[in-house]
Amino acid sequence: MGCNIVVGGQYGSEGKGKVVALSAAELKEPWVVRCGGPNSGHTISIYGQDIVLRQVPAGAGHPGAVLLLSAGCAIDEDIFLAELDWLKVPKERIVVDPRAVLINATDRAAEQLCVHHIGSTGSGTGAALIRRMSRDAEVKLANKSERLNDRVRLQSVAPLLHEHLGHGGDLIIEGTQGFGLSLLHGGPYPFVTSRDTTASAFAMEVGISPRHVNAITLVLRTFPIRVGGNSGPFRNEITWEEVQRLSGAPVVYPEFTSVTQRLRRVAMFDLNLVKAAVTYNLPTALAVMGLDRFDHKNAGASLISDLSAQSIKFVEWLESETGIPVDWIGTGFGTGDAIHKSPSKVIKHKATL
Repeated sequence: MGCNIVVGGQYGSEGKGKVVALSAAELKEPWVVRCGGPNSGHTISIYGQDIVLRQVPAGAGHPGAVLLLSAGCAIDEDIFLAELDWLKVPKERIVVDPRAVLINATDRAAEQLCVHHIGSTGSGTGAALIRRMSRDAEVKLANKSERLNDRVRLQSVAPLLHEHLGHGGDLIIEGTQGFGLSLLHGGPYPFVTSRDTTASAFAMEVGISPRHVNAITLVLRTFPIRVGGNSGPFRNEITWEEVQRLSGAPVVYPEFTSVTQRLRRVAMFDLNLVKAAVTYNLPTALAVMGLDRFDHKNAGASLISDLSAQSIKFVEWLESETGIPVDWIGTGFGTGDAIHKSPSKVIKHKATL
């Protein structure tokens, strides 16, 4: 694999954590490095139950994975340490860059206005990044945290990645949120997040050269979603009742944000947004989640031949319109509810520690 960056192509919650977990499961000793902060959560199945990870990389379910938090991360110590305790990740498997910034109570309080103003999760991530950019000597970075020093390896991540890739190791960079939320290139300001969310930005955050990257996976949903509330314009917005009608599902399956538990907004597939995400990220492969949302007959499908005819046509249409092959297809909410389209393998394993 080499270095693969997993990036969202819409407004976040596309299923990046699922793709990271499945991709890591195919490798013997993957390194998985997380970008961003606790303002977004990635859901994976571990110990037979779904868990939302807001700080620990989604490769945590792989017993041989090395998990890293990059210099660009913002860290809430309480959230991070609680995840490590639940996962029982040993110290030798988790590395935190000393330059990552720590989120404090003032940061969280500063973002409460944004919760109503732009649909922010109010995690304090953006406020912490602003403080770091102020270059105030009083700003606390990870290297000043006694709590982290007792629990993780505090070590510069970029040099470790350079050495790992130089020895032919496998690396997955776990991006955060989605292209439509990019501070620089996404939707209408101010309804964006506090950072750029493109593959090139994630390479910069972890400290590797673009020449290290040999694969980029752009993750999409059949019905894109945004956080609830005043979170910005959303083309072709519909209701969860309409999703039920279009998919033929027996009941309505609304979704709620993993961080704030607010009812998510949902819309029809927007090819223009996807084409823009493709242009900015130049992915080598697509991962399309929610084929069970597209057609409920696909729920739990594990082979291409199990998909409905209209679903196969949708995948082929997407490949034709973007010029990018589809690699992963999601057919349910579970981590293992997926098809690896190329090379036509059955993927029904669960990530386990």
